[in-house]
Amino acid sequence: MSKHQDFEQWLQRTADEMVNEPVPEWPRERTFRATAENTLRWWQKPWLPMTSLAASAFAMVLVIGQVQIHNIADGFSVSFGGGVDEAKLTAMVEQRLNEYGAAQQLTLANYASNLREDFREDFRSELGAANQQLVNYVLATNRQERQDDMEDLIRYVNAQREDDQVFFANQLQQFSEDWLQETSYPMSPMNSTQE
Repeated sequence: MSKHQDFEQWLQRTADEMVNEPVPEWPRERTFRATAENTLRWWQKPWLPMTSLAASAFAMVLVIGQVQIHNIADGFSVSFGGGVDEAKLTAMVEQRLNEYGAAQQLTLANYASNLREDFREDFRSELGAANQQLVNYVLATNRQERQDDMEDLIRYVNAQREDDQVFFANQLQQFSEDWLQETSYPMSPMNSTQE
């Protein structure tokens, strides 16, 4: 038999041997709670937003009341309202503006110096790169021109040699023809063969 049929038979036997059992008794009312306990995390408690609101309101009262807290040798000094006179306030503002202006001048001078140095470095590197490209171009062009000149010279020499060979061949031909004509002897009776 196949495995599939064996499995089906085992499953049928197991189902036939199954005996119904009664449901066990258990306390159903303790399973489900009627009231859920309120378990909020500490940051979800209602006192935290109220504390935050109170702190914000207290800060607004301090700002509106112009409360100033100063650290002095004996401890802290708390004053309400505009405890600083106009001349002292103007002098403090002027001092702070002068300090800020000096810091800005120093920062601007450093920035300008760095910018000049960067520009010089960039200019040098760009000028060096341009010079290198120019040198490479001139060398390549010069090599190409020399190669072309050498090729032209070789072609000229080869053409001249061919012309010279043709010229010398013609002269040799002419000389040999002239020599043969001068050296040709008339046929004498001795030289002739009798028949």
